[in-house]
Formats: sequence, structure tokens, C-alpha cells
Amino acid sequence: MVEGKILKQGIAGILILGTFVLAFLVLRPIMISIVFGLLLGYIFHPIYTKIKCLLKGSNISAFVLMTGIATLLILPLIYIVPVLVKQISYTYALLQNFNFNAFFQKFLDPEIALTLARNFDNVLGKIFSTTLNQFTIFVSQGLTTFLLQMAVFLFTFYFVIRDIDKLKSYVSELSPFSKSTEKRFSEEFKGITKTIIIGQILIGIIQGLALGVGLFFLGIPNTLTLTFIAMIVSMIPVIGAWIVWLPVGIFLLATDQTFAGTFILLYGVLFVSIIDNILRTYLLSKRSSLPIVLSVIGTIGGLLFFGLVGLVLGPLILAYVLIFLEFYKQGKLNELFSD
Repeated sequence: MVEGKILKQGIAGILILGTFVLAFLVLRPIMISIVFGLLLGYIFHPIYTKIKCLLKGSNISAFVLMTGIATLLILPLIYIVPVLVKQISYTYALLQNFNFNAFFQKFLDPEIALTLARNFDNVLGKIFSTTLNQFTIFVSQGLTTFLLQMAVFLFTFYFVIRDIDKLKSYVSELSPFSKSTEKRFSEEFKGITKTIIIGQILIGIIQGLALGVGLFFLGIPNTLTLTFIAMIVSMIPVIGAWIVWLPVGIFLLATDQTFAGTFILLYGVLFVSIIDNILRTYLLSKRSSLPIVLSVIGTIGGLLFFGLVGLVLGPLILAYVLIFLEFYKQGKLNELFSD
């Protein structure tokens, strides 16, 4: 009798475990879209609340906000991507016609300059060919996947902003942690989310646009491509927009465009970099208890491991680890699970 009961429990346990494993396998391909939907739903919920006050309906308010987000995400792809491809091709052709050997000979031994120029041409060729190949693959094979991922993201976003209170209550009921620990986790999540969204992504976009204004003022070709690249690299700690304005400035000086080269270098150092150094440092230090150095490490590590969603998950994981270590150091691990 006892053996039969144990056997049934074992089979039930295997079935439950198998169900969770299968659920993970089903959700794994769309996990990033779900996480993005959860994060942006949480971030945009205050805007949803204001829309709801005007429209007096939860479904219509959530739908209006979801439609607005979808428009902001999709329209730039429709109009900007073709221009980016055209400008990338133009930039590649321009660099192919540039005499890097003569440029490097101004500073280096002729043999070293020739070797460096050849290697530089090879690297540029691989970068541009890989970029165009990946874009071609995306258009031919990945477009359907992208649309499905977008549908999952919007679906998740819609229900999160509409039912976020129910979601919080459900997670709280499942949580093994005490109410005080949950509150601590929630506060850290809120602080880090706002830090990354404002301190990394928003400031990165502003920094890239600021550089774009300077490039447009000088009449630099392919301003849109350079601005787009600057926005992307500005979101990544340590790298920043200098990856764009420094080579552009040197290139302009090398082609005897002294005013334009000097201007963009000074503009980059005295204005574009100030946006990063002052605003980002201030925001990272004010909104979360996580030290700045760990915020940077967590952001880079999360980006490499999780992709874009790692910008938030990386620092958040390190923040939670610090909370666990703090409880352990104080000998209060039992307080994690009981008030």
C-alpha cells in the first residue's frame, strides 16, 4: 500500500517536472519578447493610468497605449532601415576609395603603414559584408520570426499594463520570501529599471542625437547611419559615442577638412561626452543602492549573456546577490523567508 502510494507520488512528480520542462522549451524561443513586454509594461503603466483617467476604460486605454508603442517601434523600421542600408553601402564605397596607406605613412614607417592599411581594408570589408549579409538573411528568413516576436511582445505588454495589480498579487502569493524581503526586491527592481531606462537607454539616445546634430551641421555624409551607430554604442557603458566622433574627426583631419575635423573632436569632448559623464553617473548613483562599478559590470555582463534585455537583468541580478550577501553577513538569512 505504502509502496503503491510512493510510486504514484513519484510518477506525479515526474509528470509535473516534465510539464515544467516542456513549458520552458515552449517559452524559450519567445522568452526575450515576454521579458521585454513585462519590463515595458511596468515602465509605461503610469502613462496607462493617465490615459485611463481620460478614456474611462481599461481595455481601450491599454489598446491605445499598445498601438502607440507599436507605431513607435515599427514606423522607424519601415522608413529608417532602407536609408541605413543605402548609407552603409555608400560609406563602404567611400572608404574603399580612401588611400589609407598614404594616410598611415604620415605617421608610420612605409612598410608598417602598407601592412596596416591592407589589414584595415580587410577588416572593413568583413564588417560591411557581414552587416549586409545579416540584413539580407533577416529580410529573407527572419522577418516572419520578428513579426511573431513582436506579436508576443505586444500581447504581453497589453495584459501587463492592464492587469499589473493582479500580476503583482499572483507573484506575491507564489513568492517564498517574507513581505519585507519582497518590498526590498521590489524597490531595488524599480530603482534599477528606472536607472537603466533613463541612465543607459534614454541618455544613450540623447547622446547619439546630440552627435547627429553636430554631424548634420557640418554636412557630414551618412549622418543618419552615424547617428544610429552612436545611439547604440552610447547605451553600452565604457564604449560610448566616442567610437563614432573620434574616427570621424580623425578622418576629416586626414582629408584636409581641418575646421570640420577640429570642430567635431571638440564638440565630442566638450559636449557629447559631458552628457554621458555627468547625467549617467548622477542617475546611476541616485536611483539604486547598487554601486556604480557593479552597475557597469552587470550591464556589460547582462548585455553579453542575455542580449538587450540584459541591460536590466544584469544589474538586477547583482543587486539581488548583494541583498542575499547582506542578510548572510548579518546572520539573518531566516528573515528572507519570514517576517
